Amino acid sequence: MRYVITLLAVAAALVPVTAFSASTGVARPTTLRITVGKHGVAGGPKKFTVRSGARVVLLVRSAIGKEVHLHGYDLERPVRRTAPTRIAFVARVRGVFEIELHVTESQELKIGQLTVR
Repeated sequence: MRYVITLLAVAAALVPVTAFSASTGVARPTTLRITVGKHGVAGGPKKFTVRSGARVVLLVRSAIGKEVHLHGYDLERPVRRTAPTRIAFVARVRGVFEIELHVTESQELKIGQLTVR
């Protein structure tokens, strides 16, 4: 019985914390995932659409290449073999933007397209 009362007291103490964190109004970011194999993206470049002002995380897992580049936002990150390359940003600029993989200094591979409305 004492265990049940303790459990209820702990649960009651956590409710205000949960309600507070849920009411902060911070939306989870939209996660865009692209996987690039040795021969490119299966099915061709991925197409994504997000709303202006959205928080976005682009995750690219690639077996090839040196850098991931998001045009229009001019964001580049090096390709990591052990974990996905992560590019986090707020989609403030409207338009259609290419997502490229820099394979070599002179060769680029279109791996996606981002539309911000």
